[in-house]
Amino acid sequence: MSNRDDNRGPVPSQRTPFSFKLMVAMAVLYLGWRLVEGIAAFIRWIR
Repeated sequence: MSNRDDNRGPVPSQRTPFSFKLMVAMAVLYLGWRLVEGIAAFIRWIR
């Protein structure tokens, strides 16, 4: 016997909240900027 219920259809997909998308975009921008700052600091350090 299976625990699977074959009478149910596929679960409808849920949309990602805008606030979550905004948070991810801001985190990517922040980390990208920190990477640029880190590269600039490294270049200044090796000179």
